[in-house]
Amino acid sequence: MVLGWKAIRSKKTTHYHKLYYWGSIILAVSASIAYFTGPATAEWIKNNITTYSKDLVENHALWGRIGFIVSILSGLLGVMAISNYAQGERPHKAIPWILFIILLLNVCIFAYTTHLGGLIRRPDLL
Repeated sequence: MVLGWKAIRSKKTTHYHKLYYWGSIILAVSASIAYFTGPATAEWIKNNITTYSKDLVENHALWGRIGFIVSILSGLLGVMAISNYAQGERPHKAIPWILFIILLLNVCIFAYTTHLGGLIRRPDLL
């Protein structure tokens, strides 16, 4: 988000723009890895934790899926912008703003998803 803010405030195309777009692609890849390890983790919880809330696990999975989808959207915007640079063009001037709003939304989604995951692992906090 810091790179995004620096890219938005910059009047000309800088390396911050490219780092910002590459960062969104890396976020999408890392969110994909976390998302696809979810089912194995849910099985581990069912086998190793005796007192867990099934509703809490399902809620965590739902918000994880929403975060995954939003991350993929941000990654697609990053790919669009990097593709423009590869073709010798500049990305549309609205892309950094749209990406910044999506990333802000994603931070909120992942913070809540992380909170739910913590409640699953530590039921004494409920």
